[in-house]
Amino acid sequence: MGSLISSPSGHTTGRMIGRKWGAAAAAALVAALVGLLMGWLQPAWVSGLQERSTDGAWRLISQKEDERRLVLVDIDERSLREVGPWPWPRATQAQLMDRLASSGASQQVFDVVFTDNRPDDKALIRAISEHQPVLAQVFALPGQGDQTRSGAPGGALPSFNCPAAFAGHASASGHVANDPAITRAAAQAGSSIGHITPRLAEDGVVRSQPAVLCFNQAAYPALALAAVMKASAETAIEIRPGQGWFAAPWQIHGTQGKLMPIPLDSRGDLRVPWWRAPSSWISLSASDVLAGRVPAGMMQGAWVLVGSSAFGLNDTIATPFSAGASGAQVHAQLVAGLVDGRIPYTPKATAWLQALSAALGLVLIALLVRTRVALPWLPVLGLGWALGLLALHVALLAWAGWWMPWLEPALAVVAGALAWAMVEHALSRVDRDRLYTHLSSYLPAPVAAALASQGPSGAISARSSQASVLFADIRNFSAYCEARPPEESAAVLHAFFSVASQVVESHGGVIESFQGDAIMAVWEDGSPPEGGGHARRALQAAVQLYAAVQGVLPDPAPAGLEPLALGIGVECGPAMAGSLGLASRRTHMVMGRTVTIANRLVGMTADLGYPILVGEGLAAQTSAAGLQSVGTFMLDGMRVPHHVYAYALFAAPRLDDAALRAEVPRADLPRADALAEPGRAPHNTLPAQPGPYTH
Repeated sequence: MGSLISSPSGHTTGRMIGRKWGAAAAAALVAALVGLLMGWLQPAWVSGLQERSTDGAWRLISQKEDERRLVLVDIDERSLREVGPWPWPRATQAQLMDRLASSGASQQVFDVVFTDNRPDDKALIRAISEHQPVLAQVFALPGQGDQTRSGAPGGALPSFNCPAAFAGHASASGHVANDPAITRAAAQAGSSIGHITPRLAEDGVVRSQPAVLCFNQAAYPALALAAVMKASAETAIEIRPGQGWFAAPWQIHGTQGKLMPIPLDSRGDLRVPWWRAPSSWISLSASDVLAGRVPAGMMQGAWVLVGSSAFGLNDTIATPFSAGASGAQVHAQLVAGLVDGRIPYTPKATAWLQALSAALGLVLIALLVRTRVALPWLPVLGLGWALGLLALHVALLAWAGWWMPWLEPALAVVAGALAWAMVEHALSRVDRDRLYTHLSSYLPAPVAAALASQGPSGAISARSSQASVLFADIRNFSAYCEARPPEESAAVLHAFFSVASQVVESHGGVIESFQGDAIMAVWEDGSPPEGGGHARRALQAAVQLYAAVQGVLPDPAPAGLEPLALGIGVECGPAMAGSLGLASRRTHMVMGRTVTIANRLVGMTADLGYPILVGEGLAAQTSAAGLQSVGTFMLDGMRVPHHVYAYALFAAPRLDDAALRAEVPRADLPRADALAEPGRAPHNTLPAQPGPYTH
């Protein structure tokens, strides 16, 4: 048995599925475009934001425990006050090396460059030959002092050709090196020399350092790398591409196998591993070392890194922890990271991992959309996924030492979520407009607009106002429906409802409801009815409606049936309009004394022989000609008699006079004449004899 309530058609279901796929495709396309654009353009603000977010990660995961394997000796402001201004005599420098050796330091690393020739160089050369410290030199990267030439670079790597892949990144254009005599002495003693050239980011923070710099066809290792090679007795290195998806793009390998593979980024840099907080380093003042004020055993078996934090020595840098830290912090972190085998790097499979993380984010959003998550939350979900990627970035850095770019996939997911939300919002607007259009065809437009903008409620939502109410009913229609096919009866009702809607709306009224073969229309405009505003419009609509349906209802009636006729009742007074019922099933209705009177007047039109009856409330509000009293009646269900008036113009002999015809636009009104039986010509006549209206 078929249901009278239609189920969703396959076309509708297909359209809904197509919409969802369309929104998902739009989100995926936008996400892909944003990801590709970020990867292609590589805007500086993206890399800068990622690096600054990693600075926060370093501050979060850095170790606070004391690091005793490497001790910092600081040429600080107190040292300059006690020992003297910089540069110190070479004999003082030699004395510092002697003190460090006597304190049990296993290896000395100097973040200090001995550039010029001094009379007391012999003392320093003697100390270098005896203690074999790792010395420093500085190279100028292109655009950072190209014409600088000071001292003689030393410590070049044997049998090492600068990789072509690093051209433009690992080539130096100038240098500040040690005095040639000191460089020769270091080479003869077997000391190592490493560069301390930083790679400054755009915000001035040091986050990486070239592992090897090439100058005049020779390659020079970084200070930390030179120190580790000396300690491991590795004399030569080579750079190879990383093996495996999760390896670094490049790796340093010792030719004798004494070095752990050291990961490099795509331009051959070591990413500085800020695993240790500045407070974890044991820092001694150089003046205390020279004066012998260091506790015994403090440096026993430890490496010692000599650097400077004094303002006048120009070795202050910006780090993730501070805007003004000693440059020795970079080399200390690199030495510790190389010794522990924990240099952070970006895996080769990063691009695929980024694409996977973006795809997973979009899939998660799609799953949440299936749970009917609110559209405004889609961008929030995208931001949540971005924060999740940032958290994953921190976790991978702490766990595996992977530095994973997270912002590109995060931006892709956020853009995809925004696109999805925009598409869904546009589609929901289309749906809402379509729903409102359909809803306003079943309910009054103001009611439909109110319902579309509020949620379901089980409370009474009603208000009282002065209104004019019109009831119009087709008499004898039940017998007509019984005798005629349902399709024909439906066509008559359709034509009548269409004409009634046009007439009522043209006079500023609203069709409140279609009740079987009757309509109820209401006029209310908020203005006081004393001026006859909506009361007069309601009466004019009644007159025009009666005249208009004469060309719509079948005339003459089919054989054996009473002719169809229209009865109209109009009244003006207080009424209440609103929505009633449970939140799951509501109805909109207009009720009150005025509505009851108008309804009762419709039923009296057949008894009194007048097609239009008017209540005393509306008669009092309008001075329209043509109203005549037909007496006082006790209306059905009412307790007080009411004065009833009739619109008498339709009792006159000439109802098609020019004045009436001018009020009735006929060309655009639907007709039901074709529904008459074949062979019977339809006609459009009104009663021609004076007296009560008969049917």
